[in-house]
Amino acid sequence: MNSTFIKLSSNFVVFLFLISCVGEALVPTKGPEGEPGSELNFAQFDDIPIPIGSSLNQEESIIISKNKSWLGRLVFDSNKKQLSIFDFFRNELPKFGWKKLSEVRADSSLLNYTNENRVASIQIFSNTFFGSKVSITVTETAN
Repeated sequence: MNSTFIKLSSNFVVFLFLISCVGEALVPTKGPEGEPGSELNFAQFDDIPIPIGSSLNQEESIIISKNKSWLGRLVFDSNKKQLSIFDFFRNELPKFGWKKLSEVRADSSLLNYTNENRVASIQIFSNTFFGSKVSITVTETAN
C-alpha cells in the first residue's frame, strides 16, 4: 500500500512538472545528456559575468534554453577564493542589469538577484584545497 502511494505521488509530481512546461517551447537541454555538438561554453552566457580563471563543470551544469534567455544551472570552478568570487558577483551583476534581492556572505555564500522575469541564485563554496566552486541557478519568476 505504501509503495502504491509513493508511485502515485511520484507520477503526480512528474505530471505537474510537465504541465508547467506547456507555456513555451523549450530548446533541447544542453549538458551531459544534451544533443551531440551542443557542449556548453561560457560564450553562451552573455548576461551573467564569469570570473577570469574559471572552468566550466559540464557534468553538473544543465541548461534549458528559451527564446530570449536561458534557464537552468551553470556550475564552474574558479581559481579565486570564495570571498573574492562573492565580491566579484556583487560588483559585476548590476552591470549586466541584475538587481539585488538578498546576499549572505559566509563560509558558503549565497546571492539572489533578479533581472526582468528571471531570478538568479548564486551559491559559492570554498574548494577543499584551492579556489571555489560556483553554482548559478536561473529560474523564471511568476507572472
